Formats: sequence, structure tokens, C-alpha cells
Amino acid sequence: MHYLWSRWPEIQKQIRSRKDLLFLLDYDGTLTLIAPTPRQARLSPQTKLVLRRLSRKPNVTLAVISGRALADLKRMVGLRNLGYAGNHGLELWWHNTRRTVKVPRALKKALSEVTRILNKVGREFDGVIMENKGLSLSLHYRLVKANGLTHLKREFWNHVMPFVRSGTIRVVKGKRVFEVRPNVPWTKGHAALWFMKKLASPSCLPIYIGDDQTDEDAFRALKSGITIRVGEHHRSGARYYVRRVREVFRFLEWLADEHARRDH
Repeated sequence: MHYLWSRWPEIQKQIRSRKDLLFLLDYDGTLTLIAPTPRQARLSPQTKLVLRRLSRKPNVTLAVISGRALADLKRMVGLRNLGYAGNHGLELWWHNTRRTVKVPRALKKALSEVTRILNKVGREFDGVIMENKGLSLSLHYRLVKANGLTHLKREFWNHVMPFVRSGTIRVVKGKRVFEVRPNVPWTKGHAALWFMKKLASPSCLPIYIGDDQTDEDAFRALKSGITIRVGEHHRSGARYYVRRVREVFRFLEWLADEHARRDH
């Protein structure tokens, strides 16, 4: 990985050489700081403004791809002229049309059972936040005290592992969260490629920014584009990294200003 600003001249050149840009952005930890609870991760007015500016550019397409439920993601971002992918890409929104990736009935049933079990487990630990997103489930443990973490994780895996072994459920470990999903071959990477296909522009340059393990699928899928991880990680598939969310805003702001100059 290279620090984004250490390769800035070549990145600028690559962006300026393309007619169309597809900007794909994670939400939590990328557009917003990681918050103690999901509800507290609010988009700043400055970031919302720069996203609105970019969304109005004729040759820039914006999409937000998140583990959040689609309805929650749209409400938190609150902008119309964007594409959205919720539930790690299982729910898609494009040009005022919602699409859902098909999940087999057996996998939905398994997820429902896991949700029931984990809701019961979560009530036994102070600080656990269960986020039921319909097509996936998040167990947040950021607020769990250190002396209870080992027990919580042991209980989690004891209950979930039979479903993982059966091939019905997939678990991805994020930042103080377990992401529980039906084991279907669809990830943020597939969602990113789906948006590229919808855009149908041979000259399109995809730019993906994310901060967590679930974004690695997109980094791998978009090797020909510009992929940026928030926070350096030696095992990441991203080509570049920035150190903090503030640098994501700085990059977005440069892009909005750059295209403002082009418009004139």
C-alpha cells in the first residue's frame, strides 16, 4: 500500500485522463467517524455538501455501499442523486428503483434462527447492540467492558459455528462488530461491479474508499481502479491508504473543486 498523498501527482493524472468517474464509498469509518452506536454515526454538514456537489456533476457517479440496511443508509446520507447498496450489497438502489439479491429460503431460515439465538445471547451482556437488518445481522460489542469480551466471543462462536459449518451463514469480523450474513456469493465487490455495469461506460474509472474487512472484496474486484483504505493495513488489497476520515473529505473536496474548474 502507498500513502495516497505520496503518489498524488500520478493519481491526479489518472483521474484527469478519464471522462467518467464512478465513486464508491463506504459509510461508517469512511464518510463518518466510527461512533459508539450506529445511530450516532452522522454525516457532517460539510461532507454532505461536498457529496451533493459531486452528485450534480454530469461525469461523476456516486454510490454509497454499506453493511447498513438500505433504508437506514438512505436516511443517514439523505441525498437523492446517488446509488446505494445496503446489507453489504444485497439491497441495491439505482435510479429510484430497488433491487434485492435473491437469498434461498433455507439461508433466510438459518439467518432467522441465528438472529433469535443471538438476541438472547446479547441480552446477557451489557453494552451489546444488536442490529437486525433483515438480510443480515450485526452484533456490535464496542461498548462491552473488557472483562466480558472473552466470554461474549466464546458464546457467539459456540452458537454460530454450527451454521457456519453447515454453509448457511457467513461471519465477517469488523471493527468491534460481528457481521452475520447468509452465505450467498454476493459481496460489496459484486455490488461495485454491478454499479459499473449499470453505468456502462468503457472510459469509467472506479474509485472505491472503505475502512474495514468487508471492503476488501471491493478492493479485490476493482484492481484496475483506484482503491483506498482508511487506515494502513499491510494485508489489505487496496492500492492506497489515508490515515483518517478527514483525509477522505479532503480528497472528495479536491474532486469537487477539480470538476468545478472543468465545468468552466
